Formats: sequence, structure tokens, C-alpha cells
Amino acid sequence: MEKITKIAILGAGSGGRMCAADLGSMGYEVRLFSRDISRVAGIKARGGVEVLDIDSKPTGMFGKVALVTDKIEEAVKGAHVILNPIPYTSCEEYARLTVPHLEDNQVVVYLGKGGACLTWAKVMRELGIKKRVFLADTNTLPYGTSKMGAHQVRLEARTKNLLLGTFPGKDIDYVAEVMGKLFTQEHGYEIRKGQNAVDSILVDYNAITHTPPMVCNASRILTGDKTFHLFGKEENPLPVVRIIERIDRERMAIGEKLGLKQYTLEEEILMVKWNPKGEDYVLPLYDAIHTPFLEVCEGPFTLETRHLTEDIPYGLVTFSSLGKMLGVPTPVTDAIITLSEVLLDKDYWKSGRTVKELGIDPSWSVDQVKKYLKEGKID
Repeated sequence: MEKITKIAILGAGSGGRMCAADLGSMGYEVRLFSRDISRVAGIKARGGVEVLDIDSKPTGMFGKVALVTDKIEEAVKGAHVILNPIPYTSCEEYARLTVPHLEDNQVVVYLGKGGACLTWAKVMRELGIKKRVFLADTNTLPYGTSKMGAHQVRLEARTKNLLLGTFPGKDIDYVAEVMGKLFTQEHGYEIRKGQNAVDSILVDYNAITHTPPMVCNASRILTGDKTFHLFGKEENPLPVVRIIERIDRERMAIGEKLGLKQYTLEEEILMVKWNPKGEDYVLPLYDAIHTPFLEVCEGPFTLETRHLTEDIPYGLVTFSSLGKMLGVPTPVTDAIITLSEVLLDKDYWKSGRTVKELGIDPSWSVDQVKKYLKEGKID
């Protein structure tokens, strides 16, 4: 494996800034791309990104950014790894912008929601790009983080357990080795090798945990109540947690149909949270989702936010579409989708990410789907 020195980060929101700060502080040559250069003027002026702690105080951590640009070809040229930490609503747009400039053997990892590697592969086919690149995604961002000042980002927590999916699945060992160099054990990260690209789709913490409290607290959110915290105890009483649990079990049933080894959400959170002695102990879901690291996050204060506009069409709709293809019922998932459509006056069943949008033929058998995900083709 070639030594990794040059990292392109496509997207300069909270996740992109934190990636730039983290990797820049580790000595990598970081190129930060933003479609709007004015959004990164402060970073360009300071030469990097400063990290604040959970109380919004300086940590002393500063990541140098070698290049801040709005020219995608500058960011991508010669990069060993390309990271794309953006909302999924812009995933295909970024793929179409980037793939004409890809070079052989580059590793492209979308950070934030599983299934993006299937989207990038679909775009490459449609544009006739035949470069040998490695496509991957993670089920969530590596950080809980918030954009603060013009050159600052607040680090609330590291998502230390990242599930990595690749397309095709046979590339997982190579990409996992690369990711392990960037998101290191020294920082507490464990890179879990997904069995295929659907594995990272299903372990979607955001789609499972964001959407029920958003729907159930819609009135409070719309009042602009500044004390609202999405993961607060008041916002997530036991009945709301039961909805979260039901959605979680429905997505597990989908994974089981595909032969994937699945963990409950509370087991996933426990693995993320700490099991230093390896005890065989699972937190009840209510206790598992109520943590100080999550409860500190304010808002959101509108329904027009990624907690619905991303997590419904690109999370729950995908769950439901997979369920329909595989014959797995998803009644609670479907109910939250429908209520969200009414709240936002949207047709997410029409615009959301279905298996067809991911390049999977809904008529394929389970065995054909498995082969496609592993090998990248079915014949």
C-alpha cells in the first residue's frame, strides 16, 4: 500500500471541518473543498481549523489545511484518500462533480450514511468512468460535532465504532486498512468491516433515533422552544423510545433476511460507548440513548432539517424499500415516513432512496442481491 499523505475533504460543514482539523493535526496534507468559497474564508485566512471542547472552549487542537478551494479538480488531484462528509441530500451531486476527476487507486469514503458507495458506483457507470477506485461509506460521521466560528468546530464526542461498507464488498479489507490509519486506535476508533454495502445502510443511528422524537415533538419544535434538545429525557420518554425500538427491530429483520449478523441498537450503542472489560451486558435502550454527550446537542428548531429531510428519504424509505423487496414488513417505519410526509408536505415515497436508486433491481432474488453486493455484478 502506498503511503498516505494527501487527503481531500469534500464538504466544509461541521463534519468536513472536524475531519480537516483532526487529520491536519495528525500531519496529513489536507485539501478542503467547498462549493461556496465564502463559507471557508475564515479557514483560509487562519490556515486551518481550531477545535473547541464540549463547553465551547479552546482545546489547543488546530488542524492545518494546506489548500482551501472551490475547484474540485484541485482538491482531488493526487489525493490518496477522498473523504466526503456531507448530508446525503447532496451525495449524488458531489459524486457527479467528482468522478470525472478520479484517478486509479484512489480511495473514496462517504462519511455519514451507509449506501453512498452504491450511489457513487451508479454515477460512475452512468458517466462511463472506468477508473479502478475503491468506494466506501460509513454508517455515521466519525464525530458528534458542530460548526462554530468562522474557523472553528466544536467536538462533542468521537463516534468510536464505525461500520464501514464497500462496493464491491470484496474490497473491504483494503479500505479498512486505509481507514484504520486515519481513524486510529489511539483516538479510540474501531473500524468494523461491514459484510456488504447494505450492512452500513441498516446500521443508521440517525434514521433510527432522529425521526421518532422529531415527529413526536413536532409542536414543540415549531414553537421555537430554545430549551428543546432532540435527545433530552423530556423529549424521549419511554413511549417514544418504544417507537425507536420497533424501527430498530424492523431493520434487523431486513438484515437477517440478507444473512447479515445484526446487533440491536442498544448493543450498538454499548459497543460505541465502552465495554472495556468485555462484560456480556446490554443496556436497556432507554438508558442507552440518554447520554450526556447526546443530550447537550441543542435543537433542532425547525422541521425542515436533515433530521427529517435526510433521515426519512435516505434512511427510513430505504429500509422500507429493502423490506418490500425482501418480503419483510416494516409497519412502524412506514408510519413514521407517512407522518413526516404530512408534517412537511412532501412525497418521500416518490423522492426517497429506493433499492432501484441504489442500482439494485427489485426483481432480483436474495442470492442475486448478495452476489451483486459482494462482487459488483451478478453474472
